[in-house]
Amino acid sequence: MNISWLKTFITAAACENFHQTAELLYLSQPTVTVHIKQLEKETGIELFQRKGRVVRLTTAGRTFLHHAKSIVLEVEKGQKKMEQFRQGYKKTLTLAVSPLIASSYLPYWVNTYTKENPEVEVMIKVVESNIISECIEHGRADLGLSRMKTNQLGLTCEKLYSEPLMVVASHDGREEENAAPLELEEVIESNYLITHNHPEYWEEVLLKMKSLYPSTKTMRISQVHVTKRFIEEGIGFSVLPQSIVRRELAEGRMLEVFTEKKMNLPYSATYLVQRDGLTEGKTFENVVKRLI
Repeated sequence: MNISWLKTFITAAACENFHQTAELLYLSQPTVTVHIKQLEKETGIELFQRKGRVVRLTTAGRTFLHHAKSIVLEVEKGQKKMEQFRQGYKKTLTLAVSPLIASSYLPYWVNTYTKENPEVEVMIKVVESNIISECIEHGRADLGLSRMKTNQLGLTCEKLYSEPLMVVASHDGREEENAAPLELEEVIESNYLITHNHPEYWEEVLLKMKSLYPSTKTMRISQVHVTKRFIEEGIGFSVLPQSIVRRELAEGRMLEVFTEKKMNLPYSATYLVQRDGLTEGKTFENVVKRLI
Protein backbone atom coordinates (compact mmCIF):
# COMPACT_ATOMS: atom_id res chain seq x y z
CA MET A 1 0.00 0.00 0.00
CA ASN A 2 1.54 3.28 -1.15
CA ILE A 3 2.23 5.72 1.71
CA SER A 4 1.57 8.68 -0.62
CA TRP A 5 -1.96 7.42 -1.25
CA LEU A 6 -2.57 7.25 2.48
CA LYS A 7 -1.31 10.79 3.05
CA THR A 8 -3.53 12.05 0.25
CA PHE A 9 -6.50 10.20 1.73
CA ILE A 10 -5.91 11.66 5.23
CA THR A 11 -5.66 15.20 3.87
CA ALA A 12 -8.74 14.76 1.67
CA ALA A 13 -10.70 13.44 4.66
CA ALA A 14 -9.85 16.63 6.57
CA CYS A 15 -10.55 19.01 3.65
CA GLU A 16 -13.54 17.21 2.10
CA ASN A 17 -12.46 18.82 -1.17
CA PHE A 18 -10.03 17.33 -3.71
CA HIS A 19 -9.04 20.73 -5.13
CA GLN A 20 -8.03 22.03 -1.69
CA THR A 21 -6.25 18.74 -1.00
CA ALA A 22 -4.21 19.18 -4.17
CA GLU A 23 -3.18 22.70 -3.14
CA LEU A 24 -2.11 21.62 0.35
CA LEU A 25 -0.05 18.68 -0.95
CA TYR A 26 1.34 20.53 -4.00
CA LEU A 27 -0.22 17.98 -6.34
CA SER A 28 -2.46 18.28 -9.36
CA GLN A 29 -6.12 17.54 -8.75
CA PRO A 30 -6.08 14.58 -11.20
CA THR A 31 -3.21 13.11 -9.15
CA VAL A 32 -5.31 13.37 -5.97
CA THR A 33 -8.18 11.59 -7.73
CA VAL A 34 -5.83 8.84 -8.93
CA HIS A 35 -4.43 8.33 -5.42
CA ILE A 36 -7.90 7.94 -3.95
CA LYS A 37 -9.04 5.57 -6.71
CA GLN A 38 -5.90 3.44 -6.32
CA LEU A 39 -6.47 3.24 -2.57
CA GLU A 40 -10.11 2.28 -3.05
CA LYS A 41 -9.02 -0.41 -5.49
CA GLU A 42 -6.40 -1.68 -3.04
CA THR A 43 -8.85 -1.80 -0.09
CA GLY A 44 -11.85 -2.90 -2.10
CA ILE A 45 -14.10 -0.28 -0.50
CA GLU A 46 -15.53 3.10 -1.46
CA LEU A 47 -13.86 5.67 0.80
CA PHE A 48 -15.71 8.83 -0.30
CA GLN A 49 -19.18 9.83 -1.44
CA ARG A 50 -18.77 12.45 -4.18
CA LYS A 51 -21.19 15.32 -4.77
CA GLY A 52 -19.60 17.74 -7.22
CA ARG A 53 -16.48 19.22 -5.62
CA VAL A 54 -17.59 18.23 -2.13
CA VAL A 55 -16.63 14.77 -0.90
CA ARG A 56 -17.69 13.03 2.29
CA LEU A 57 -16.19 9.99 3.97
CA THR A 58 -18.29 6.87 3.79
CA THR A 59 -18.81 4.82 6.95
CA ALA A 60 -16.08 2.47 5.75
CA GLY A 61 -13.88 5.49 4.98
CA ARG A 62 -14.24 6.80 8.54
CA THR A 63 -13.24 3.39 9.87
CA PHE A 64 -10.25 3.17 7.54
CA LEU A 65 -9.12 6.73 8.41
CA HIS A 66 -8.03 5.65 11.89
CA HIS A 67 -5.89 2.84 10.47
CA ALA A 68 -4.44 5.09 7.74
CA LYS A 69 -3.27 7.61 10.35
CA SER A 70 -1.68 4.83 12.44
CA ILE A 71 0.17 3.45 9.40
CA VAL A 72 1.50 6.87 8.37
CA LEU A 73 2.53 7.67 11.94
CA GLU A 74 4.49 4.43 12.26
CA VAL A 75 6.20 4.97 8.91
CA GLU A 76 7.17 8.53 9.87
CA LYS A 77 8.51 7.33 13.22
CA GLY A 78 10.60 4.73 11.39
CA GLN A 79 11.90 7.34 8.93
CA LYS A 80 12.80 9.64 11.80
CA LYS A 81 14.63 6.83 13.55
CA MET A 82 16.63 6.02 10.44
CA GLU A 83 17.50 9.71 10.02
CA GLN A 84 18.77 9.74 13.60
CA PHE A 85 21.01 6.77 12.86
CA ARG A 86 22.21 8.43 9.66
CA GLN A 87 23.28 11.48 11.68
CA GLY A 88 25.03 9.29 14.25
CA TYR A 89 22.41 9.57 16.99
CA LYS A 90 21.70 6.49 19.10
CA LYS A 91 19.39 8.11 21.66
CA THR A 92 17.09 11.09 22.04
CA LEU A 93 16.79 13.38 25.05
CA THR A 94 13.73 15.62 25.14
CA LEU A 95 13.80 18.64 27.44
CA ALA A 96 10.81 20.73 28.52
CA VAL A 97 12.24 24.13 29.41
CA SER A 98 10.89 27.41 30.73
CA PRO A 99 11.34 30.37 28.33
CA LEU A 100 13.32 32.15 31.06
CA ILE A 101 15.87 29.34 31.24
CA ALA A 102 15.87 28.76 27.48
CA SER A 103 16.94 32.36 26.88
CA SER A 104 19.67 32.43 29.53
CA TYR A 105 21.67 29.38 30.67
CA LEU A 106 20.25 26.65 28.42
CA PRO A 107 22.42 27.28 25.30
CA TYR A 108 25.58 26.94 27.41
CA TRP A 109 24.37 23.74 29.06
CA VAL A 110 23.22 22.14 25.78
CA ASN A 111 26.41 23.12 23.97
CA THR A 112 28.52 21.44 26.65
CA TYR A 113 26.27 18.37 26.80
CA THR A 114 26.19 17.75 23.04
CA LYS A 115 29.96 18.07 22.75
CA GLU A 116 30.37 15.41 25.44
CA ASN A 117 27.50 13.24 24.17
CA PRO A 118 27.44 13.49 20.35
CA GLU A 119 25.42 10.26 20.06
CA VAL A 120 22.39 11.88 21.76
CA GLU A 121 19.92 14.00 19.81
CA VAL A 122 18.62 16.81 22.02
CA MET A 123 15.07 18.00 21.42
CA ILE A 124 13.84 21.09 23.26
CA LYS A 125 10.24 22.03 23.99
CA VAL A 126 10.00 25.61 25.28
CA VAL A 127 6.86 25.73 27.43
CA GLU A 128 5.63 27.75 30.40
CA SER A 129 6.70 26.47 33.81
CA ASN A 130 3.15 25.48 34.79
CA ILE A 131 3.02 23.07 31.80
CA ILE A 132 6.36 21.35 32.40
CA SER A 133 5.11 18.88 35.02
CA GLU A 134 2.36 17.74 32.64
CA CYS A 135 4.93 17.20 29.85
CA ILE A 136 7.05 15.02 32.14
CA GLU A 137 4.08 13.11 33.59
CA HIS A 138 2.71 12.18 30.15
CA GLY A 139 6.08 11.25 28.67
CA ARG A 140 6.32 14.16 26.25
CA ALA A 141 9.68 15.08 27.77
CA ASP A 142 12.38 13.22 29.70
CA LEU A 143 13.52 16.13 31.83
CA GLY A 144 12.11 19.50 32.82
CA LEU A 145 13.87 22.75 33.73
CA SER A 146 11.33 24.95 35.43
CA ARG A 147 11.07 28.19 37.37
CA MET A 148 8.18 26.75 39.38
CA LYS A 149 8.34 24.17 42.13
CA THR A 150 6.01 21.18 41.80
CA ASN A 151 4.79 18.73 44.43
CA GLN A 152 3.05 16.47 41.94
CA LEU A 153 2.99 12.80 42.89
CA GLY A 154 5.23 10.58 40.79
CA LEU A 155 7.62 13.43 39.95
CA THR A 156 10.90 14.43 41.52
CA CYS A 157 11.49 18.18 41.81
CA GLU A 158 14.99 19.29 42.81
CA LYS A 159 16.17 22.88 43.25
CA LEU A 160 19.27 23.39 41.12
CA TYR A 161 20.17 26.91 42.16
CA SER A 162 18.81 30.27 43.32
CA GLU A 163 19.69 33.69 42.02
CA PRO A 164 18.95 37.24 43.17
CA LEU A 165 16.23 39.42 41.73
CA MET A 166 16.92 42.89 40.41
CA VAL A 167 14.78 45.96 39.85
CA VAL A 168 15.59 47.20 36.34
CA ALA A 169 14.51 50.17 34.25
CA SER A 170 15.46 51.70 30.91
CA HIS A 171 18.71 53.61 30.67
CA ASP A 172 18.14 57.27 31.55
CA GLY A 173 20.82 58.57 29.17
CA ARG A 174 23.07 59.92 31.89
CA GLU A 175 26.77 59.08 31.95
CA GLU A 176 27.52 56.30 34.39
CA GLU A 177 30.60 58.01 35.90
CA ASN A 178 28.79 61.19 36.90
CA ALA A 179 25.19 60.10 37.38
CA ALA A 180 23.69 59.38 40.76
CA PRO A 181 22.20 55.90 41.29
CA LEU A 182 18.74 55.49 39.85
CA GLU A 183 16.31 55.54 42.79
CA LEU A 184 13.15 53.43 42.95
CA GLU A 185 11.01 56.37 44.07
CA GLU A 186 12.07 58.28 40.95
CA VAL A 187 11.23 55.37 38.65
CA ILE A 188 7.82 54.70 40.23
CA GLU A 189 6.67 58.28 39.59
CA SER A 190 6.78 57.97 35.80
CA ASN A 191 6.69 54.24 35.00
CA TYR A 192 4.47 51.19 35.26
CA LEU A 193 5.68 48.27 37.32
CA ILE A 194 5.47 45.37 34.83
CA THR A 195 4.33 42.28 36.72
CA HIS A 196 3.54 38.56 36.41
CA ASN A 197 6.28 37.72 33.90
CA HIS A 198 7.60 35.04 36.27
CA PRO A 199 5.54 32.16 37.74
CA GLU A 200 6.67 32.26 41.38
CA TYR A 201 7.57 35.47 43.18
CA TRP A 202 5.20 38.20 42.05
CA GLU A 203 2.60 38.02 44.83
CA GLU A 204 5.32 38.52 47.46
CA VAL A 205 7.03 41.32 45.51
CA LEU A 206 3.78 43.17 44.85
CA LEU A 207 2.78 42.99 48.50
CA LYS A 208 6.07 44.60 49.54
CA MET A 209 6.01 47.18 46.74
CA LYS A 210 2.44 48.27 47.44
CA SER A 211 3.05 48.52 51.18
CA LEU A 212 6.11 50.76 50.68
CA TYR A 213 4.87 52.66 47.62
CA PRO A 214 1.04 52.68 47.55
CA SER A 215 0.95 54.82 44.38
CA THR A 216 2.70 52.13 42.28
CA LYS A 217 0.94 51.63 38.93
CA THR A 218 1.10 48.12 37.51
CA MET A 219 0.85 46.49 34.09
CA ARG A 220 0.61 42.70 33.61
CA ILE A 221 2.72 41.18 30.85
CA SER A 222 3.07 37.40 30.88
CA GLN A 223 6.21 37.11 28.72
CA VAL A 224 9.70 38.15 29.82
CA HIS A 225 10.93 39.05 26.32
CA VAL A 226 7.97 41.44 25.93
CA THR A 227 8.64 42.86 29.41
CA LYS A 228 12.24 43.60 28.47
CA ARG A 229 11.15 45.29 25.25
CA PHE A 230 8.75 47.54 27.18
CA ILE A 231 11.49 48.42 29.65
CA GLU A 232 13.94 49.34 26.88
CA GLU A 233 11.28 51.59 25.34
CA GLY A 234 10.88 53.41 28.67
CA ILE A 235 7.31 52.25 29.28
CA GLY A 236 7.92 50.50 32.57
CA PHE A 237 10.27 48.81 35.01
CA SER A 238 10.22 45.35 36.49
CA VAL A 239 11.74 42.86 38.92
CA LEU A 240 13.59 40.10 37.08
CA PRO A 241 16.17 37.38 37.79
CA GLN A 242 19.74 38.54 37.38
CA SER A 243 20.52 36.05 34.58
CA ILE A 244 17.64 37.35 32.45
CA VAL A 245 18.93 40.92 32.24
CA ARG A 246 22.70 40.36 32.38
CA ARG A 247 23.25 41.20 28.70
CA GLU A 248 20.97 44.26 28.70
CA LEU A 249 22.79 45.66 31.74
CA ALA A 250 26.22 44.99 30.23
CA GLU A 251 25.23 46.69 26.95
CA GLY A 252 23.74 49.70 28.70
CA ARG A 253 20.19 49.12 27.54
CA MET A 254 18.94 48.82 31.11
CA LEU A 255 19.98 50.11 34.51
CA GLU A 256 19.71 48.51 37.91
CA VAL A 257 17.41 50.51 40.16
CA PHE A 258 18.64 51.23 43.70
CA THR A 259 16.24 49.85 46.33
CA GLU A 260 16.28 50.29 50.07
CA LYS A 261 17.32 47.25 52.07
CA LYS A 262 13.85 47.00 53.59
CA MET A 263 12.55 45.83 50.20
CA ASN A 264 14.42 42.55 50.84
CA LEU A 265 13.61 40.98 47.48
CA PRO A 266 13.19 37.18 47.36
CA TYR A 267 15.31 34.87 45.22
CA SER A 268 14.34 33.14 41.98
CA ALA A 269 14.90 29.38 41.83
CA THR A 270 15.41 26.93 38.97
CA TYR A 271 14.12 23.37 39.41
CA LEU A 272 14.88 20.11 37.69
CA VAL A 273 11.76 17.95 37.21
CA GLN A 274 11.67 14.27 36.20
CA ARG A 275 9.63 11.14 36.76
CA ASP A 276 10.48 9.05 39.80
CA GLY A 277 12.94 6.26 39.08
CA LEU A 278 13.76 7.28 35.50
CA THR A 279 17.34 8.02 34.51
CA GLU A 280 17.11 9.14 30.87
CA GLY A 281 18.28 12.62 31.76
CA LYS A 282 20.87 11.72 34.38
CA THR A 283 23.87 12.58 32.19
CA PHE A 284 22.37 15.96 31.27
CA GLU A 285 21.52 16.58 34.92
CA ASN A 286 25.16 15.91 35.86
CA VAL A 287 26.38 18.36 33.21
CA VAL A 288 24.07 21.10 34.49
CA LYS A 289 25.12 20.55 38.11
CA ARG A 290 28.77 20.72 37.11
CA LEU A 291 28.30 24.00 35.25
CA ILE A 292 26.17 25.98 37.69
